[in-house]
Amino acid sequence: MDISQTIHILGDLLGQVIAELESPAIFEMEERIRTDAKARRNGDPAAAQRLTADVAALNPLEARAVASAFATYFDLVNLAEENFRVAVLRRQEAESHPAPIRESIGDAIAALKKRDVTAYQMESLLDSLSIELVLTAHPTESRRRTILSKIQRVATLLGRLNQSLPMPREL
Repeated sequence: MDISQTIHILGDLLGQVIAELESPAIFEMEERIRTDAKARRNGDPAAAQRLTADVAALNPLEARAVASAFATYFDLVNLAEENFRVAVLRRQEAESHPAPIRESIGDAIAALKKRDVTAYQMESLLDSLSIELVLTAHPTESRRRTILSKIQRVATLLGRLNQSLPMPREL
């Protein structure tokens, strides 16, 4: 399954959830806003006017629901992109096995070996590395634990869809 198919499936499922848990009217409004936002990006001035009018007409509860729908959609798109990237890396690994994936750590080590870098030089290089954990957060990025748990469940299911066969190293 390619990335656009995955995004389409996730978007359709999200639409069903929005219609069930919020209302069909909220789903229709979200879809209208999404469609007009795309059209505005493509230079349609009438879409820009409709978009402005639709957003201005939202009451606070509707605005929360629509904003939440968009935030969830973007979370799902990010999951689809991550899943796609993992699938690409798995395919590259399967195609190049037993050689390392191009531009991977294994590939870098193989390149250093070809340049006759000794084990002592490699150890010295690794000893001089400084790896630091950096944590960042922004107030708008906070999520309820239940939302994070559901997003993780979706990510796990997406992973299962695209990773049915074990890689040679996993065997």
